[in-house]
Amino acid sequence: MPDKIIRATGETAELRFVLVDATDAANSVANFHGAKAFARILLGETIASSLILASGLKTNGTIQVKFQFSGDFAYVTADATPMGLVRGMLPAEDVRSLGDFEPLLSPQTMKVKKLNDKGIPISESIVEMPSEHIGPATAFYLLQSEQTKSAVGIKAKANADGSTLEFCGAFLVEAFPNADAKTLAIMEQVVRDMPPLEHYHRPGSGLDLEAVLSDLAGPFKYTIHREIPVQPFCPCSEAGVLKAMTGLPREELEEIVYKNEITELHCDYCRKRYIATPAQVRSLLEKLNGPQTGGEP
Repeated sequence: MPDKIIRATGETAELRFVLVDATDAANSVANFHGAKAFARILLGETIASSLILASGLKTNGTIQVKFQFSGDFAYVTADATPMGLVRGMLPAEDVRSLGDFEPLLSPQTMKVKKLNDKGIPISESIVEMPSEHIGPATAFYLLQSEQTKSAVGIKAKANADGSTLEFCGAFLVEAFPNADAKTLAIMEQVVRDMPPLEHYHRPGSGLDLEAVLSDLAGPFKYTIHREIPVQPFCPCSEAGVLKAMTGLPREELEEIVYKNEITELHCDYCRKRYIATPAQVRSLLEKLNGPQTGGEP
């Protein structure tokens, strides 16, 4: 079953429901990074979190989510759009050093940045993570930064050797501001009584989102408004990578030109390989500082 997002609202209850199955997308992104076992699960759940939060954007744009840790892992991050495009990243050195082992982690912060459709930041929030688990941290963010009463479930599970995720998904039920106390009490009990997401796993098919929604809505009738495919996507380009090189010290750029070196670069997200020639680096220097002399083109 292809990855997708289901968005629904209560017909009479002031509730919003979002269901995510990102199994294939999370596996695809994890493969870019060679992530296994715990690292693959952590990346998958971060991808699911970003898709849940992106569903709340009022206009086209992007959500960037970053979970910071101390211990064996520094951070994990993912970007998502309301239309189901997503990418994620783990530090390559942490993935290599961790291998198949479960790391020692101490949760630090969760940072959420919202960007408009032109990639310009419009807001940023940082909250302390209540635990190392992605689901509770996401719910805590919604309560603290968005002042939203909600329940969040996020779960990914790897197979026995950690080489692939059997499923990766999430649900969100959110109360609109006009939701009454009775509705909130009923929903709280329904969420408490929900079986774990693993219950909805269909071998080889990710999660049965329709069954999740049916149970999550409890006694309330609902209307499904949209079903959106989830797709891994990275907007990196040669121009973007060259632009990123302008953040290097001028001395490093000048040395590349002087030594007539070919520079190999990789996108941190999709690991695509790019090449920067001395001529391209010289052009960067000229744009930054005016025409430069010395070195071979």
